Amino acid sequence: MAVESTAIVLTERIDALAAALRAAGVSQEQSSSLLASAASATMHALTLYALLDEQPQADAAPEPVDAPVLAPVALAA
Repeated sequence: MAVESTAIVLTERIDALAAALRAAGVSQEQSSSLLASAASATMHALTLYALLDEQPQADAAPEPVDAPVLAPVALAA
Protein backbone atom coordinates (compact mmCIF):
# COMPACT_ATOMS: atom_id res chain seq x y z
CA MET A 1 0.00 0.00 0.00
CA ALA A 2 2.89 2.38 0.69
CA VAL A 3 4.11 2.10 -2.89
CA GLU A 4 0.65 2.94 -4.20
CA SER A 5 0.36 6.08 -2.07
CA THR A 6 3.86 7.13 -3.10
CA ALA A 7 2.90 6.60 -6.75
CA ILE A 8 -0.16 8.81 -6.30
CA VAL A 9 1.89 11.60 -4.72
CA LEU A 10 4.51 11.44 -7.47
CA THR A 11 1.81 11.43 -10.17
CA GLU A 12 0.29 14.54 -8.63
CA ARG A 13 3.70 16.22 -8.70
CA ILE A 14 4.16 15.38 -12.39
CA ASP A 15 0.70 16.85 -13.06
CA ALA A 16 1.72 19.98 -11.14
CA LEU A 17 4.92 20.18 -13.19
CA ALA A 18 2.90 19.96 -16.41
CA ALA A 19 0.60 22.76 -15.23
CA ALA A 20 3.58 24.92 -14.22
CA LEU A 21 5.24 24.39 -17.59
CA ARG A 22 2.03 25.37 -19.40
CA ALA A 23 1.60 28.44 -17.19
CA ALA A 24 5.20 29.49 -17.83
CA GLY A 25 4.71 29.23 -21.57
CA VAL A 26 7.34 26.55 -22.07
CA SER A 27 7.20 25.08 -25.56
CA GLN A 28 5.36 21.83 -26.04
CA GLU A 29 8.55 20.14 -27.25
CA GLN A 30 10.52 21.14 -24.14
CA SER A 31 7.60 20.29 -21.87
CA SER A 32 7.28 16.84 -23.43
CA SER A 33 10.97 16.17 -22.91
CA LEU A 34 10.90 17.34 -19.28
CA LEU A 35 7.75 15.39 -18.49
CA ALA A 36 9.15 12.24 -20.13
CA SER A 37 12.27 12.55 -17.96
CA ALA A 38 10.15 13.13 -14.86
CA ALA A 39 7.98 10.10 -15.64
CA SER A 40 11.04 7.92 -16.19
CA ALA A 41 12.64 9.09 -12.95
CA THR A 42 9.37 8.43 -11.13
CA MET A 43 9.20 4.87 -12.43
CA HIS A 44 12.79 4.23 -11.36
CA ALA A 45 12.12 5.70 -7.91
CA LEU A 46 9.00 3.58 -7.44
CA THR A 47 10.84 0.45 -8.55
CA LEU A 48 13.62 1.09 -6.05
CA TYR A 49 11.11 1.92 -3.34
CA ALA A 50 9.22 -1.32 -3.97
CA LEU A 51 12.41 -3.39 -4.02
CA LEU A 52 13.69 -1.86 -0.80
CA ASP A 53 10.29 -2.24 0.83
CA GLU A 54 10.39 -5.99 0.16
CA GLN A 55 13.79 -6.45 1.82
CA PRO A 56 13.76 -8.06 5.26
CA GLN A 57 14.79 -5.67 8.00
CA ALA A 58 17.77 -6.71 10.08
CA ASP A 59 17.07 -6.51 13.81
CA ALA A 60 20.68 -6.62 14.91
CA ALA A 61 23.92 -5.25 13.59
CA PRO A 62 26.04 -7.73 11.68
CA GLU A 63 28.74 -9.49 13.66
CA PRO A 64 32.20 -7.97 13.23
CA VAL A 65 34.64 -9.86 11.07
CA ASP A 66 37.90 -10.79 12.76
CA ALA A 67 40.77 -9.17 10.89
CA PRO A 68 43.93 -11.22 10.53
CA VAL A 69 46.72 -10.24 12.91
CA LEU A 70 49.84 -9.32 11.00
CA ALA A 71 53.27 -10.09 12.44
CA PRO A 72 55.70 -7.17 12.68
CA VAL A 73 58.38 -7.07 10.00
CA ALA A 74 61.98 -6.32 10.95
CA LEU A 75 63.47 -3.60 8.80
CA ALA A 76 67.17 -3.24 8.03
CA ALA A 77 68.70 0.08 8.94
